[in-house]
Amino acid sequence: MPPRTALPPIDPIKSAADLPENGVAIWLTFLTDIGESERAAYRGLLDPHETERHDRYKVAGARDEFLVGRALVRTTLSRYRDVAPADWRFETNRHGRPSIVGEAAGGLVFNLSHTRGLVALAVSRGCEIGIDVEAVGRESATFDLAGRYFSPTEAEWVRAATGPALAERFFAVWTLKEAYIKARGMGLALPLDGFSFALDDATDRPTIAFHEGCQDDPARWAFLRRRVSQDHRLAFAASPPDRINAVRVLRTVPLSGSVTDIDATDGAS
Repeated sequence: MPPRTALPPIDPIKSAADLPENGVAIWLTFLTDIGESERAAYRGLLDPHETERHDRYKVAGARDEFLVGRALVRTTLSRYRDVAPADWRFETNRHGRPSIVGEAAGGLVFNLSHTRGLVALAVSRGCEIGIDVEAVGRESATFDLAGRYFSPTEAEWVRAATGPALAERFFAVWTLKEAYIKARGMGLALPLDGFSFALDDATDRPTIAFHEGCQDDPARWAFLRRRVSQDHRLAFAASPPDRINAVRVLRTVPLSGSVTDIDATDGAS
C-alpha cells in the first residue's frame, strides 16, 4: 500500500485545510449539528433554482439534506477561491452531475453525497472523483438487492454473511459502486453488474475489475472506504489513483468557522 502523504496542519486563521496539488479534502456535516439559525442562513445562499427545489421537498429530513448539502458545497468552495458562497454558479451534464460554471473553478472539482443524518463533500483539482455515504441502520432488503444489482462474486461475498455483518458487506459494495459511477459522471448509464470490487471485511482500499458492457482501465482508479460514524459508511473513488494518498477528512458546520480534523476510521460522532 502506498504511503499516505504528510498533510499540513489546518490554518486556524482561515479555518480551512490547505489543498495540496494532488490532495483531496472530504468535508462532513452531521445534521445533528444544524439548528434553525443555520437553516435560515443557508436558505440565503441558494439560487432561485435551488430554492425552488428545496421548497418542493415534502419530507423534512430530505429537505434538510438538500439544504445543508448546497450550503456545504457553496461555503467549502469559497474556502479555496475568492468567490462569495452565494455567487457560485453550477451546470449539470446530461447524466445530472454538477460542475462549476466559468473561470471561478480554476481546476476545482467536487462531488456531493447525502444520507440520513450526514452530508459529505469531496473536493480536489483536475481529476475524477466520486463519493457516497450511506446510513447502515436504514431498512433495506440487502440480501435480495445484492442479487439484483451486484456482480455474482460481490453478491456471493455479501450473502455469505448474516445479521449485522450482511448489512456491513452490502453497504461496503453499494457505496463503492455509487462512488465509481459518480466519479465517471454517467449515473446508471453504467451497469452496476458491469464491474466488481475485490474486498474483504478488513480492506479499506479495494480494487476494481471490469466486465463486458463497462469498458475502463482498473489501473487508473483507486478507492477508499471508511466508517465515519457509528451509523455511517463512506466510499471514495479517484482517478488518477495517487489522489488516494493525500486524503484529509474534516468535520464542519457551514458558515460557523468550525473545522475539526478527524480520524475517519474510528468514527466521528
